[in-house]
Amino acid sequence: MDNKKAHSHEYLGEARDFWWNEDYIRLLSNRLNLKHCNTLVDVGCGKGYMAYKLAPYLNRNATVYGFDLEQKWINEAQARQKNLPNQNVVQYVFQVGDARNIPLASSRTDVTLCQTLLIHVDNPKSVLSEMTRITRDGGWVVAIEPNNAINALVADSLPEEDIERKVELVEVQLRIERGKQVLGEGYNSVGDLVPQMFTEIGLKDIQVWIADKPLYIIPPYDTREKQLRVQETLGWLEQEKVYLDYKGQLRYYLSGGGTEERFEHYWTINQAKMKRLKAALETEAYVSAGGGLMYIVAGRK
Repeated sequence: MDNKKAHSHEYLGEARDFWWNEDYIRLLSNRLNLKHCNTLVDVGCGKGYMAYKLAPYLNRNATVYGFDLEQKWINEAQARQKNLPNQNVVQYVFQVGDARNIPLASSRTDVTLCQTLLIHVDNPKSVLSEMTRITRDGGWVVAIEPNNAINALVADSLPEEDIERKVELVEVQLRIERGKQVLGEGYNSVGDLVPQMFTEIGLKDIQVWIADKPLYIIPPYDTREKQLRVQETLGWLEQEKVYLDYKGQLRYYLSGGGTEERFEHYWTINQAKMKRLKAALETEAYVSAGGGLMYIVAGRK
């Protein structure tokens, strides 16, 4: 049996179902005028989270396509259909597909979107160009992408760090993100740059919105949402996956212009902080507003 984990395995758990407030999804559907749309495509769909979130707001008898490189995620996206209400008349088509070569004809769709896909690709503008190709004239291209660097500035209930330490954390985060970009493995704060890419590929009526739900943790941990978020964080801590493992972080940091000596200093201090975080979570003493900055960038072809 092949035990190789699928891409983004750590980030596609049940907790992802709680990324969005339903009233915000309704607002987004109104802004995109989904009730008059017959075709929506989710590129890099994973388990189909956004496809299923937006589908109820489409025109009756609409078709939703989802494409992902991983057969595992396509299988799970297809399996979710079993839990849909009988009155749902949207047709779903999930299949393996490359975001750089989407298997649909040109000018085919009313809305083409991606969520946290561009952070993983070496040439996000080429993916956006391909998404634009399959979108009809007047249709929407939508990219939902973050600025993750801002998380280094978020305060929580752990003892406050002094300014020098906070500056060091920001420097490490920026170098890790730059190193990943230099190595051609994506850019974790690509959301900042999406509006510029939209203008460069010729999209019009460009709109930029911000998601309204931070991934907060507030005691008591008495809801399924909070419990999943805590379990997910503890899982990352136990696997040293808060950002990456030691070797992975060091590789990105050095590629981003840092030195091994400075990284060792950061790593030692950060490991101590992670132990405090683990203890606070296990005793339901940790409080965080969540941070996070997720852009929704929309433009018309």
